[in-house]
Amino acid sequence: LEGEEEVVVDLRANPERYTGYAGTSAARVWDEIHNRNCFQLETQDSGSNGTCVLSAAQRIYNRLVSGLHSSISLHIAHDYCLQRSTTAIAECATWGPNATLAHEQVLQHPDRVESLYAAFAVLLRAVVRAGDAVTVAVPHEDVAFQESLREWEEALLPEVRRLASSCPKTFAEDDLFAGPGADDAWAEIQRRSEHMAEIMRCVGCDRCKLWGTMQTQGLAVALRVFFESPRADSPGPPQLTRQEAVVLVHTLERLSTSLQYLREFREMR
Repeated sequence: LEGEEEVVVDLRANPERYTGYAGTSAARVWDEIHNRNCFQLETQDSGSNGTCVLSAAQRIYNRLVSGLHSSISLHIAHDYCLQRSTTAIAECATWGPNATLAHEQVLQHPDRVESLYAAFAVLLRAVVRAGDAVTVAVPHEDVAFQESLREWEEALLPEVRRLASSCPKTFAEDDLFAGPGADDAWAEIQRRSEHMAEIMRCVGCDRCKLWGTMQTQGLAVALRVFFESPRADSPGPPQLTRQEAVVLVHTLERLSTSLQYLREFREMR
């Protein structure tokens, strides 16, 4: 949160995990996201055969949202409450992986698995493009960031670049927001990102809202990286705020970890 209500939260003390947030409220959030925030195929008027084809940017946006949903589901399943406490109200006695839930929510659906890989690929390419901008966004003079900044520059960023160079590109990133209509396409993506932020504010679980907001902001930043570079009026990497740098890198980490969980759940059966 920004302004007078700004709160600093240690993500390590508030891991992304099962919270018990489910039922009608959670279902309404995901329904709003998939059926109203995502781009929908529309049937053309009479005289036109078939349906309206989504643009590359629209398809990538939908893939990102679907992949994020898969990632969140895997994180919940990996750190699930297997047994409730018998001595404390609303507390969990035993945490662990719930393979059945992971298979029901993600692994049994090839399209959801594919979207997870696609979302990771997009975030990976975005972080590579924004690598130097992430470095610049971190306050070098603040001693609290010096250790993490050194790790980013000396280990994490080189590894991310190495990984990206060893993997084939899975989409035409240079053409994502190129050509006629690019500005209009980006304006619509921004509008939907703002709508996504409004949806996150309606989530009735503080921890879910925290992680959901961070990662949906990370998706928005990733798309902005592709829109702003390379462009004639912006030849270098985009400028990022510290918050934008944080959500971008953390969202990549979440997706990367969920791929690890995906492999673990596959081995459980």
